[in-house]
Amino acid sequence: MTTDDTATAPGAGAQRSSIQVIDRTVALLHALAGAGPGGLALKDLTAAVGLRPSTGRTLLSALVTHGLARQSEPERRYLLGPTFFELNRSYVEQSDLASVAAPVLRELWLATDETVHLSVLKDARRVDLSVLVSQQLLNINPTVARFTDDNAVPPFRTAAGKILFAGQSAPRRAAMLDGAPWRAAVDRTPAELDELVEQVLAQGYATNYEEEEPGVCGVAAPVRDHTGRTVAALCVGYPSVRHSPLHAEALRTAVVESATALSALLGAAPITGEQAS
Repeated sequence: MTTDDTATAPGAGAQRSSIQVIDRTVALLHALAGAGPGGLALKDLTAAVGLRPSTGRTLLSALVTHGLARQSEPERRYLLGPTFFELNRSYVEQSDLASVAAPVLRELWLATDETVHLSVLKDARRVDLSVLVSQQLLNINPTVARFTDDNAVPPFRTAAGKILFAGQSAPRRAAMLDGAPWRAAVDRTPAELDELVEQVLAQGYATNYEEEEPGVCGVAAPVRDHTGRTVAALCVGYPSVRHSPLHAEALRTAVVESATALSALLGAAPITGEQAS
């Protein structure tokens, strides 16, 4: 343990700025972020980042003043403050989903060599915000938007649509089933749809094997925001001729990891399948 006031931010690597007080403050914030719901006592917090208690107390006092840290009662342990929620909300509001997702989509596209798309729900239909089509000769090229009633398809016939449908509240799902343009094409009972939703939420991904169209397969995972709400679905689409258990598993792993990374950019906390339900 060092107390030479050379603070090291946990998880922040070895990068430092030229302003020591900022480096020390960031080190304290990183330590608080990893402290869990119980927070940290002053002695443990300063020891974790290599600061003298007197220095740590001064910096923490300033953080508390600005709402970036707080103290629990009566233990007087330090935790992150409410200002972080406001800052994160502002970050999300200022962030265009498609722009934030672009580098994640490109990395997934390069890694899988299959078509990648980011989808949202609009008026009970699945709409693709961004699409990167596979460069392979045989590929899947999804429609950018689906707005006509004539070709309306229930979202739960696609991998991305299953994610988006399962991410809605029960009342919202019921309203969709009752009033959506595709309601006449629903070929599952309410009980079967409930089972589908439970399965998708539990496993954290969804698949489609020629359910929407012959020859089309897909695997998708949820993209969540800082509240934990599903705001989009990240999907990889591929021709059924390339389907195999090994290929499907590789794509599933890649899309789940990418969706998790994108969710983190939107402020989402790590989440398990069971927590999602």
